[in-house]
Amino acid sequence: MHFYGNGKIKYFDFGFMLTAIIADIHGNVHALKAILEALGKLSVKQVLCAGDIVGYGANPGECIDMLRGQNIPCCCGNHDSYVADFEHMPKDKVRPEAQEVIRWTRGQLSDEHIDWLAALPMTLQAKGFMVTHASCQPYPKWGYVNGRSTGAMHLLFQRQHLCFNGHSHLPMMVSHHRNCKPEWLKLEHERIVPDDAFTMIGVGAVGQPRDGDNRACAILYDTDRKEVRLLRQQYDIAGAQKAIMDCKLPLFLADRLLKGI
Repeated sequence: MHFYGNGKIKYFDFGFMLTAIIADIHGNVHALKAILEALGKLSVKQVLCAGDIVGYGANPGECIDMLRGQNIPCCCGNHDSYVADFEHMPKDKVRPEAQEVIRWTRGQLSDEHIDWLAALPMTLQAKGFMVTHASCQPYPKWGYVNGRSTGAMHLLFQRQHLCFNGHSHLPMMVSHHRNCKPEWLKLEHERIVPDDAFTMIGVGAVGQPRDGDNRACAILYDTDRKEVRLLRQQYDIAGAQKAIMDCKLPLFLADRLLKGI
């Protein structure tokens, strides 16, 4: 695999293979380790990350080190951006408890970690698909794709026929065939990506699922068969909760891990 870029977008050139897309790790190293170990037992040739590596969880530095150690290309998520440039974070749009964790997270990271987050591209481009954290709609920044209407707006600005997104923490699929209304659905089993439609796949969340299933989540994409499927993986939730409580972060961040919300 080869990649090149200009800081905003990184371009990848690789042949047909089984690719995994992960997102929304949020400092949960217990979940990240489990999902990467599960992917390592499959025939996955490439792992890509759709951002939000840090924020909420207790082990942001370890998550960055693990991704860098495995040479996993990542794009920038909103929490990554806020941690890297806390002074310019739009504080009127970020909840106080999230600001508290972002400030704490920044304090746990080395200058090298901060510089790495600051240099993350907004988009990963590959032959046939792209990866970005939030909606491609330019305004408001960091928009969610979580239904038919937000999916339709996203697809108006999507550069390629297929895009993988994070941010919503929900595994989903939205497609738009010409002269038809966009179709939005929860992603629960294998789906063939249509050749005649623009499609966005929400990849769920590794470290903070919000669809009622507390297992770490990833998407597998067979670039040859044009098929996507969901991977769920159990992990040490109690360990992740203890780490949050030991760091005296807000308790609801630990509680929600068990509930998957």
